[in-house]
Amino acid sequence: MKPETPHSAPRHTEVVDVHLILRRGAEVLLSRRANTGYADGLLHAPSGHVEDGEDVRAAMIREAAEEVGVTLAADDLSVALVMQHRGPGGRPRTGWFFEASYDPADPPSNREPDKCSGLSWHPLAALPDGMVAYCRAGLDAYRRGERFVLHWHEDDDPIAYDDPVRDRKVPLRESGTSGSVHHVELWVPDLAAAERSWGWLLGALGYVPYQRWEKGRSWRLGGAYVVLEQSPALLGDRHERSAPGLNHLALRARDPAALDTLVSAAPEHGWTLLFPDRHPFAGGEGHRAAYLEDGDGYEVEVVVEGG
Repeated sequence: MKPETPHSAPRHTEVVDVHLILRRGAEVLLSRRANTGYADGLLHAPSGHVEDGEDVRAAMIREAAEEVGVTLAADDLSVALVMQHRGPGGRPRTGWFFEASYDPADPPSNREPDKCSGLSWHPLAALPDGMVAYCRAGLDAYRRGERFVLHWHEDDDPIAYDDPVRDRKVPLRESGTSGSVHHVELWVPDLAAAERSWGWLLGALGYVPYQRWEKGRSWRLGGAYVVLEQSPALLGDRHERSAPGLNHLALRARDPAALDTLVSAAPEHGWTLLFPDRHPFAGGEGHRAAYLEDGDGYEVEVVVEGG
């Protein structure tokens, strides 16, 4: 490595921070900043700086415990996105946004009342006013499935998110996306009924409400989304999975416990467990999955990889 000389330019350094996207179904936890001298009164996700000698995952686990009293293990966290951000008139920093699921047995609480005036849950599809623009850009990117993002303010921009026209977020192109699934569209005979059943199922699997129009809804996870549409061109009033065309969708569950919870709750949301006498290995030995059918005849296989 070439040593620096007295005339060398100083090396670039950046603060690294971590942000928790704590999901409760279609909602996300936000905290209201107070008495910090920066963005007080605005909403922000639980967050903090990475300390010397600490990796970003360890920092997120620590910050979650310190700020909102949530105990997380490494396997509880998934990387949602990475964003390089520059605040108005400030220096660049890099933010790592991690996703975790709400655990009713370990509810969040305000552990830093000197810095936070309260916690609240908000729908990701309809985020509130009065948010820090940095956090809002991160959550908007997350909802759209954007994984790597630049967010550089102009010097005279406000700290608060105030205008969608002044959106400084620039998604970076990812490698390996050519040929990947963009979206799956299902035509349904009763949109309201389908929204109740599919909205619950997709939300339980981590999907976020994405688009909404008179005859359609969509939910997104990562770079792909699922569309339900009650099209006037629809023929018939029930899907027949044994006819030519789509037999079923296969979606991943996180682990066996998550699959069991999903199967237990499925009937009250309009889903019937298929092949109950062979569950959870109806697909073969070592293939742990639940096969669910909704009232319109659509089948979903919910799989736990690794059995």
